[in-house]
Amino acid sequence: MKLKKQNKKNRGFTLVEIMIVLALVVMLGSFAGVKLIDQFKRAKVDATKVQIASFKQALDAYFLSHNSYPDSNQGIEALISKPTTGKIPENYPEGGYLGKKTVPKDPFGGQYHYVCEDGQNYTITSDGPDQKPDTADDIKSE
Repeated sequence: MKLKKQNKKNRGFTLVEIMIVLALVVMLGSFAGVKLIDQFKRAKVDATKVQIASFKQALDAYFLSHNSYPDSNQGIEALISKPTTGKIPENYPEGGYLGKKTVPKDPFGGQYHYVCEDGQNYTITSDGPDQKPDTADDIKSE
């Protein structure tokens, strides 16, 4: 009689029970992982939009000082150092307009593209998550 009680107390989980629990944990982890990856991608897109907005503010300050935006050849680099081509500004501030020593890359690791043909209208573009130009996931200034 005592042997039967000890066997019930020492009884553990079967292999099948352990496998079922592991399968459930893996399924729940995969669902959470997919959601986490989506959130991470959205955060990078939002960070890109914020960075483009900071470029726009710096470009507006450049425009107020020089009555035109840098042209495409001068590029967005005109915000960090005085341009040497095209319409060269006379009173360029020492620290530039962006407050950085280099133009930052987008959160996806690519370069921003700056186009301004007439000195009055410009676009800033990131190639987005796929890092390929002119695709649906590109992020552009508005």
